[in-house]
Amino acid sequence: MIKKILLKYRAQKAKEPIISSVIKESGLMLNILYAQFSLDGGEILISVDAPTPEVNKLIESFKRRGVEVTEITKAIQLHHEICFDCGACVSLCPTAALHVEHDKSIDLDEEKCIYCELCVPSCPVRALKLSKF
Repeated sequence: MIKKILLKYRAQKAKEPIISSVIKESGLMLNILYAQFSLDGGEILISVDAPTPEVNKLIESFKRRGVEVTEITKAIQLHHEICFDCGACVSLCPTAALHVEHDKSIDLDEEKCIYCELCVPSCPVRALKLSKF
């Protein structure tokens, strides 16, 4: 199962090879979906496709290294009640997380979403909302 995990850390931790150490220790492959850095520190959104016990060990490994860890379960919302299925968002979605169903309605596959935010401003009725981490 694909899990999305937000890692937050202080600037002092940026000098340590935390991600590579955790990858080496766990043997799991991580995909970086989003990263933002500042003088205060940074945050990195990763995804990992592994069984829950292995993901839990990965999370503990990051925590032991002083990284704040949050599992992201739903960061983007498609409000079907205001969406009128125009499809403007679908053409911009690089992962096909937003797609047209057989009944011509728009649907969101959260597992495919990488939170690039391209879809959010494209919606003329603001039916898409992205939670900031």
